Amino acid sequence: MSRDKLRAWCVHVLTMSGAVCGFLALLNITNNNAQDAIWWLIVALIIDGVDGSLARKFKVTEHLPDVDGATIDNIVDYFTYVIIPAYYIWWFGLVPEGWATPAAIAILMSSQYHFSDLRHKTYDNYFRGFPALWNLVVFGFYVFEPSPLLSLVIIFTLSLATFIPLKFVHPFRVERLRRTNLAVATLGSLALIAAVATSPDPAGPSKLIIALATGYFLLVGIHRSLTERDSPKT
Repeated sequence: MSRDKLRAWCVHVLTMSGAVCGFLALLNITNNNAQDAIWWLIVALIIDGVDGSLARKFKVTEHLPDVDGATIDNIVDYFTYVIIPAYYIWWFGLVPEGWATPAAIAILMSSQYHFSDLRHKTYDNYFRGFPALWNLVVFGFYVFEPSPLLSLVIIFTLSLATFIPLKFVHPFRVERLRRTNLAVATLGSLALIAAVATSPDPAGPSKLIIALATGYFLLVGIHRSLTERDSPKT
């Protein structure tokens, strides 16, 4: 096997390992260990954040044309971004009694639409509609511990937002304000790690940074939605 093919396979194995992280998160959920479950979801998120860049750097598609890395990535993403977070919400009863299963169904069904929607990316590389980032929602639930009713409202609001042509920022792909977006995403990620590490009583500054980062990305997406069409002006 050539060095180029070996590197390409290593990238695929790295992507596949995200599913292992999801499985370990699942085991921790069923053992009522919320903190370790969150840690494994964070590791899966980090893997997903770097494997695409590595795939492009090592020209994985060119050296392994018969293995579809995009399919692997989508399988892992649906597992770690959707199924595990839905199960987390259901298992720990983060919504009012009797609403856990409907909430999980809303997450699973709306996310399937997102993953199958061929228009889920805009011409300027924003996500169109809420991009099924339920792992980030669960991170927020873990850190901020909203009331069950508020959690339910958030879940159904974001499920509906999947079908609304609002723009959501992809920090790595959107060229507009890319450096700022990456800086905010990095600060938010570090604050999340700090908050989880100091749970069950996360430090106030960490929570503030997470809230500000979330607000920033929401406002940027809303502003872009209101000021720019889904296709370039001609």
